[in-house]
Amino acid sequence: MLNKFLSLKVVIILCVFSFSNEANAQLGFCTGSSGDPIFSEDFGTGTINSVLPEGTTTYYYTDGFPDDGFYTLGNGSFGNGFDWHQVEDHTPNDTDGKFLMVNAGFSAGEFYRTTITGLCEATTYEFSAWLLNLVKIPGFCHDLGIEIPFDVRFQIWDSTDTNLLASGDTGDVYGAADPTWEQYGLVFQTLAGQDEVILKMINNGDGGCGNDLAIDDIELKTCGDIVVVTDEVDNTSADICNSDTPFSLALTATPDYAVFTSHFYQWQQSNDGVTWTDIAGETNQTLVASVTASSFYRTKIAEIATNLNNDQCLLFSDVFEITVNANPDAPTSSGDMPFICNTSEAQLSVTVPSNIEVNWYDNAVAGNLLQANSLNYTATALGTYYAEAVDTLTGCVSTSRTAVIALSAVPEPPISNGDEDFNCNFNEATLSVSAPAGVTVNWYDNAVGGNLLLANSLNYTTTLEGTFYAEAVDDITGCVSSARTAVGTSVFAPNEPISNGDVDYDCVAQGAILSVSVPSGITVNWYDSEIGGILVLANSTIYEVSDQEIYYAEAVNDLTGCISDFRTAVSISVDSGPQDCFIPQGISPGVSPGQNDNFDLSNFDVSKIEIFNRNGTLVYSKNNYKDEWEGQTNNGDELPVGTYFYTMIYDGGAKQHSGWIYINR
Repeated sequence: MLNKFLSLKVVIILCVFSFSNEANAQLGFCTGSSGDPIFSEDFGTGTINSVLPEGTTTYYYTDGFPDDGFYTLGNGSFGNGFDWHQVEDHTPNDTDGKFLMVNAGFSAGEFYRTTITGLCEATTYEFSAWLLNLVKIPGFCHDLGIEIPFDVRFQIWDSTDTNLLASGDTGDVYGAADPTWEQYGLVFQTLAGQDEVILKMINNGDGGCGNDLAIDDIELKTCGDIVVVTDEVDNTSADICNSDTPFSLALTATPDYAVFTSHFYQWQQSNDGVTWTDIAGETNQTLVASVTASSFYRTKIAEIATNLNNDQCLLFSDVFEITVNANPDAPTSSGDMPFICNTSEAQLSVTVPSNIEVNWYDNAVAGNLLQANSLNYTATALGTYYAEAVDTLTGCVSTSRTAVIALSAVPEPPISNGDEDFNCNFNEATLSVSAPAGVTVNWYDNAVGGNLLLANSLNYTTTLEGTFYAEAVDDITGCVSSARTAVGTSVFAPNEPISNGDVDYDCVAQGAILSVSVPSGITVNWYDSEIGGILVLANSTIYEVSDQEIYYAEAVNDLTGCISDFRTAVSISVDSGPQDCFIPQGISPGVSPGQNDNFDLSNFDVSKIEIFNRNGTLVYSKNNYKDEWEGQTNNGDELPVGTYFYTMIYDGGAKQHSGWIYINR
């Protein structure tokens, strides 16, 4: 190192250089399977150097870079004043992670110890730590040929610190051109009834120019057999299709007997490979699993049965992963295809996503393979063919096949849009049919043979009543339909209007309003005769008349102009007329008894009458009046001779009339 003590270290190194080290035990790692760490020391994080707990080391603490016999906990050796590598800690994915930096003392000795508790009896463990030689190559010590390598002894003692369970040395570790963290391990087994040990790290070499090291990530793990899980055919994983579920398989755990002499099991299952659940009652070497979804299986293994209850006393087998792959969707049909008459074949096709192959069959289930690995199939016979999807990555097939039809060469007959009424206004009718794209329609005057009336049209306009025939022709194949579609036209007269009944003569209006009812789209014309005659009123459902003649309503279809076969007769009621409309203009009560004594309105169905004198004073009123007024007031007093005025509401309250009447005594 480059400091004021450099000359002193060199002298000491030269003095002890000739001494040889005692033979060291060989370090090693677990030859079987290591469990998760049950003890871990990564020395924490932070930007300020820190001190080890009391009793952990015999070295002295410094908050800077350590001289001989000193240590520090820091997050890097950057900016050191020695000829050291500049490095960060070893712990992955931490920020400002710390590690232990040790500058060896001039005499060999212990520089780190810790007690680890919570261990399991009669259990094999692996101790490990990551070490790095801080001395640079090239560098001062190396270039002078006086570099002292580090040599660390790891020891595991029982809790009394009197029984050495295991020991091993790193041997001489020299500096390197590139700073390299190296892991060292030591395997030991706890004694019966033992649940804690003391870990020691001892510096076998002396201080001087070199023997400067960094330590990080000290761990203790269980050590046991490597246990492989396989199925009946020695697979270590399985891929099945969803259509195969529920799927049964037997899994067997096979240890390599590298460490354990006996084995106890507890099987576990996981849906994600992270969270595991014990399977109740499954403690044998073999597990029979029923799989319905992707899952993972493993088993706990312990050398003694009681250790299965403590995760720090056991290890886990390899994981057997069962992947349940989705069956691909059936192919998507590109559509049923017609036969080409000239070539007697049909080109069928489907579409599928990438990584999917298509096989063609002659049946929806099982059947014969017609063509493999093709999106297309050339059918040479009419019928239905079936396309099956196969996932090229998983081998799973669709649970159904897609039917694609080689269509008959004969197109279906056109579809009639319905028979049409003959248009009487234009003296014609337009007939129509529907047909799919790619089909031409020709019109004939007969169901078979006959004359071609119109080619290549969905519509046909005729000036004659009758039935006409539409034939379909496939534009691609030229084949015609096996039958023609009949479409007819005829004159359909509307029904005659419905009479609203004969009506009474209105004495006030001196007439009556005749009326009929017709549906929407129908016009009414009135005539004076049942057949022929004179048009007396057009386009109206009502007709005002003043005589008692019979009139006739005729219906006309607004669209076609066709008229009803019959006319509807409507007239004023025969038992009412002008003769029933006389209103007296005077009464002479008591003049000639029994003659003209009262105001007779019995023909008018008067619901109310009011009588006023010349001054407008109400002198008499009566509801539901007949002929009760004989010139008296409401109190029965006799009114004087003179002219009086009246207002009456009649005809069930629907009409009103006012007039005058004279009293003569």
